[in-house]
Parts: sequence; C-alpha cells; structure tokens
Amino acid sequence: MEENLSLEFILATIEQKVKEMVKEFIETLAVEERELYLEEHPETKANGFYTRRLATKYGEIENLKVPSVRDGTFKPRIVPGRKKAFFDLGEVTILMFASGASVRDVAKFLEMVYGIYYSPSSLSRLTEIATEKIEAWRKRKLSESYFAIYLDATYISVRRGEVDKEPVYVVLGLKPDGTREILGFWLSGAEGESSIVWEEILRELKERGIRSVELFIADGLIGLQKAIKMEFPGSKFQLCVLHTVRNSIKKVRKTDREAVAEDLKKIYKAKTREEARKALQAFKSKWKKYPEVVRKWEENFNVLTTFMEYPEEIRPYVYTTNMLERLIKEVKRRVKVIEVFSTPESAYKIIYLVLAEMNERYEKTRLIGFVQLKAGGRSCV
Repeated sequence: MEENLSLEFILATIEQKVKEMVKEFIETLAVEERELYLEEHPETKANGFYTRRLATKYGEIENLKVPSVRDGTFKPRIVPGRKKAFFDLGEVTILMFASGASVRDVAKFLEMVYGIYYSPSSLSRLTEIATEKIEAWRKRKLSESYFAIYLDATYISVRRGEVDKEPVYVVLGLKPDGTREILGFWLSGAEGESSIVWEEILRELKERGIRSVELFIADGLIGLQKAIKMEFPGSKFQLCVLHTVRNSIKKVRKTDREAVAEDLKKIYKAKTREEARKALQAFKSKWKKYPEVVRKWEENFNVLTTFMEYPEEIRPYVYTTNMLERLIKEVKRRVKVIEVFSTPESAYKIIYLVLAEMNERYEKTRLIGFVQLKAGGRSCV
C-alpha cells in the first residue's frame, strides 16, 4: 500500500519536468550499464554515443544520447529497442530514484520488466547514481552573499528499526536581487529540533561558500541566536513575529485572545521602533494579568523589530519565517500520502524531488518589493 501511494506522489511531483528528468536519468543509467557490460566483455571498448528519439507516455524525448561499444554488441536495457517505450519510464525512475525498496526487490522488478537480471552488487552501483545526484545538489557551492536566510524545521515519520518523528531542517536563502534559493535540507535523526544541529548546518553553509548574511530569520529555539553569532558574527537576527504571537496567544485566556492579538499587532505593525515601543508600553499597562507574555516581548523587543531597519517594501518578507513555512507546507502536502518513510534514504530522495523542483521555480522569479527597489536605484540592504 505504501509503495503504491509513493508512486502516485512521485508522479505528481515530477509532472512538469518529467521528460527532462527521464532523459537525463536514462542517459546516466545507460552509461553505467555500458560500464558493467565492458567489465564482463573486455574484448571490446566504449565507442561514444548515437542519438535517437524515444516516445513515452510523457511525450517524445528528443536527442537521447545512447552509449555504444566498438563491436556493436551492446544495447542498454534501459533504452527499449522500439521507438516507443513499452514500459512506464516513470516507474523505473521512481524505483531507481526514490524507492525505499531493498536492492533485491528492485532487482526482481527489473528482471520482471526487462527480462534481464542484474546482480545485487551491480544494481547497487546503478541505484547509487541517484544518491550521488542528491548529494551533489545538497553539497553544491553557494553564493557568497545573501540578504536573508530563513531557518526552520518540520517533522516526518521515519523507520529506523522503530518508527519515530524526526526533524527535517530546511534552509531558504533570499539574495540581494530578490531571488530565492533552497540552500539545503538535513535529517539528523535527533529527538527534537536542536541548536547543536543548527550550528553544524551553519558551519556547513560557510564551507559551501557563504561569506556574508545580512539577516537571519528564525523562531525562538534556545541556543539558535548564539549559534548564528558564532558562525556569522556580523549578521543581524529577526525573531519570527508570528511564532512569537502564536506562543503568546497560547498563554492567555480564550476570552482575551482576540483582543490581545489586536494589541500585539499594533506593536509589529508600527512604522518605526519608537512607535512599536510605545505600543508595547500600552500593551504592558493594559495586560498586566499576563506578565509572562509582557516579559517575553520586552526581552525580545530588539530582535522582534529588526525588520523595521529596512524599507517598508521588503518588511513583509522578513518579519516572519512565513516564506519558509509555505515551502514546508508544500513538502508536507506532497508527502502526506506516505505515512511512514521506510528508510531515511527514501525520505531524502522524495524530499529532494520536491525541493529541487521548487528551487527551479524560485530561481525564475524575483520578489516584487526587491524589483521595485532595484528599479528605483535604491538598495534593500
């Protein structure tokens, strides 16, 4: 049941770019098949490529590069002999690219579909291609400078012997020109979100090329601000306003929640820090019966209002982690059919598919406020 649901999910996630993905994947696997073939047939050698068309249920693939050998005895099994694929390439892509099945199970599937047999050791090499692709994306070099970086985590169920909820750490970058980039995701296997893990992630981001970040935006996890200061001492920090509002509302009586929310809005919707501070003083005078809520806002006032240092056009993007939360909601929506990931590896592959696709969309769009600022000759930083 879980595998069938996974198939439906993956097919939905790659609907837009499936032809390009299938072409690239077939070409990669075909080359690896040739390597395996040459190991068993040392009497011949690799002899470049020829191109052909291949019709699939997703449309026609043009200029498919098919590897060949010198004596012409090799035909990659991943490429059907007919001009039309008689099997579902999407299913092959799924099994090789995002399946949590064992190597032996995948070998049985290939034997059934192709009428051939790959040994488990040979098949491991084929499936490792997908893992290498994911790791190449996760470890890719990043830009030196980002205007803002958003940090947040969500939870998924993963089986590591026993099934447990595990945090998935996600980092989203906002460049000075208003384009966004998903910088990475991590599964640590730890119990609960940890500032120690975030410190390791921040260190990795530096190793991948980031040198300066104007502003970090995150929730109030204990130790996170300290981790940011340690790795990026010149950066500013914005505590997510909406996270703080939600936590405050939980601490007041139901009958007061609407009124408290409205008064808190007067603080973070103020035009300047001076106006915000006056609104906080008014809030303190009115809601003395909630001293813990007042204390939290007073203690965190500076990091709750960092966004007020920037032009009004871009404040909606940087006073909360909403931008990253929307991305995480999209991930959750697409993986909801998978109640439990069979292995951490299967979780990595499926989350990668979603985030890589979303990242392509982000790279093609700029946030409106940043475009206006740039057009007007002003800088948002």
